[in-house]
Amino acid sequence: MMKRNRIYAKIAGVVMATLAIVGCSDTWNDHYEAGLADGAVNSSLWEVIEDNSQLSNFARVLKATGYDKSLASSQVFTVFAPTNDALTSEQADAIIELYEQEKANQVAMQQRTGVTPKERDNRAIKEFVQNHIALYNHSVAKSGADSVMMMNGKYLLLTPDKLADSPLLTTNLLTQNGLLFTVGSQVDYQGNVFEALQLNSELDSVGNFMAVFNEYEFVPGSSVAGGIEDGKTWYLDSVTVLTNDMFQYVDYINSEDSVFWMVAPTNKVWNQLVDEYIPYFNYDNEVQKRDSLCWVEPRLAVIQGTTFSQTRNAKLVGDEYVWNTDSAMSVNAANYSSRRYSWGRNDMKYYQYDKPFAEGGAYTGAFEIPCSNGKVIVADQWNIDKTMTFYRERLVEAESRSNLDEVDETSTNPLSYASVESWSPFYNQVSQHLYTNVVPKNYNSGVTFKLPGLLSNIGYDIYVVFVPITAIDSTATDFRPTRFQAALSYHEQDGKQSEFLFQPDNKTYDEIGRRYVHNFENDPMIVDSVLVASNYKFPTCSYGLRDSQVLLQLKTDIRSSERDSYTGAMRIDCILIKPHDETVSMDE
Repeated sequence: MMKRNRIYAKIAGVVMATLAIVGCSDTWNDHYEAGLADGAVNSSLWEVIEDNSQLSNFARVLKATGYDKSLASSQVFTVFAPTNDALTSEQADAIIELYEQEKANQVAMQQRTGVTPKERDNRAIKEFVQNHIALYNHSVAKSGADSVMMMNGKYLLLTPDKLADSPLLTTNLLTQNGLLFTVGSQVDYQGNVFEALQLNSELDSVGNFMAVFNEYEFVPGSSVAGGIEDGKTWYLDSVTVLTNDMFQYVDYINSEDSVFWMVAPTNKVWNQLVDEYIPYFNYDNEVQKRDSLCWVEPRLAVIQGTTFSQTRNAKLVGDEYVWNTDSAMSVNAANYSSRRYSWGRNDMKYYQYDKPFAEGGAYTGAFEIPCSNGKVIVADQWNIDKTMTFYRERLVEAESRSNLDEVDETSTNPLSYASVESWSPFYNQVSQHLYTNVVPKNYNSGVTFKLPGLLSNIGYDIYVVFVPITAIDSTATDFRPTRFQAALSYHEQDGKQSEFLFQPDNKTYDEIGRRYVHNFENDPMIVDSVLVASNYKFPTCSYGLRDSQVLLQLKTDIRSSERDSYTGAMRIDCILIKPHDETVSMDE
């Protein structure tokens, strides 16, 4: 809930996606204090580029974007400069035009949202200028290869002949503040998974949603101090790291040293899903940050369960990673050993999908976008089943103190708990092998449980699971069923708790007892799931809240004439809450 609170507090408008410039492990002095070696040019990188007529188009772009000043400073860079044959005058004009347009858009966004954009968010800077410049000296030898991190955070392979796919024309020209290479083609920019969501016009709905939460954190320990002015340190190089609260839900899909596959909905599919999911997240009017909750949660429901890491889904075969074809575990899935803790039972495998490559499987899409750290699978039909993600069963353990709301102390003894041992034939039928004893002081008892994390406006089937006495005592002879009543209470739209409403709504008249009753009873010989509410819809949502809001009251009311036939004791394993399925008979 704490991380959700941070998210709700940050909704201020859509901002551009950004990249982190990561610090390097090389020593700062080696890279920031350039010495002039033998054979070096006694000029700055900028002066050498400006004086080279074959680099005039590149020079115009650098000057228009302000990088002429950087390349004339004391900082050390390696520049891979495209010649005029690789960067035409028209292409240079287009990059400069993009730079100016992006600047205008950023100014407009700042005026609209109050958020100050970073200049490196400018696409002309990120996708072109910084894609041709790296911090520090990176020389190339006659053999071997090296991975070079460019200023935009991309890792590119530098060989004696190429940088990525761009041929090297000249190499290792040492200047006062770094090395200059010339290249025969522009260095292709490839976005990572996070960037691809915003760079592709088919996907910018999901991309813009995630970018709302972009923030940069300044890292002083990785930045280079330039001196002190007016008592404050100023920096030659200010290193900042991109943070985004959405990474907690889809993993760090901006990381250049990981491999992810992400299934992303097209704008059309995104809008359809959000419209479908909005009614499920109707919080009552008194919930803190209600508007933010109602906006964030339907959209968060779309993206959770859509990211898959190579670490969990692939194995190395020879020199290649082969992805698992039987099952796909998203980053939100729980391992088998953790499912019971995460979801309540080992067979609850949420956020995990069988046969992902099959037709209609999780990995099927209209097309794929190769990324610098994996790929995006663009889905024009949605194959991530909501019943495998947020629209799921809830198992409420009766023995958990956090799920207990109230015990009717006037009629009921303090609750006790029993463990089903491995010798019992019911051992694997009882959740966590534990249940709660609700024992009457005389003949009747009452207890109220919290039902947390429920959605609004969907039908739920609610079961109370009872345990037979023979689960712990094989010699028992008292096989009277428990006859009980069940009532539900929830938050109304105004935030007030409703009265307890007995289930079922259609009460029956007991001719013998001369009263209306809403009674249920269990089969005392088995672990019995008693359906107490069918297709029940709550008007408000408690999903993600500390306050469960929905209460289930269970009580027995056994008349003296009925005590030989029924017991007022309840042995409760759990409460199971399932989204109602119209295609499944209640008898199944």
